[in-house]
Amino acid sequence: MGKIAIWILIVIAVMLVIRLIAVKKRPVDEDVGGKEKGKGGRPESRGDTDRSGRAGELMMSCAVCGMHLPSSEAVFAHGKVFCGPEHRDVEEARRDEA
Repeated sequence: MGKIAIWILIVIAVMLVIRLIAVKKRPVDEDVGGKEKGKGGRPESRGDTDRSGRAGELMMSCAVCGMHLPSSEAVFAHGKVFCGPEHRDVEEARRDEA
């Protein structure tokens, strides 16, 4: 009876070691559900995926007010980022004054 218990403990220990090795080899970008975030371990846009699995967007800061907004909603002009056309126009007015 003692030999059976020893073999059971050995089998359990081997299974635990295999499990630990498999977890360490898992890519860092793999979430708990086992889904990869994107090609090459990178999400399709930038940033991380949220818990629902959607890819995050690059957040940008408006050059006038400093508000943070997703890059898909940003307005770009003169190499700067704006939260809307109104702030883009404010910056253009400042440029014209200078």
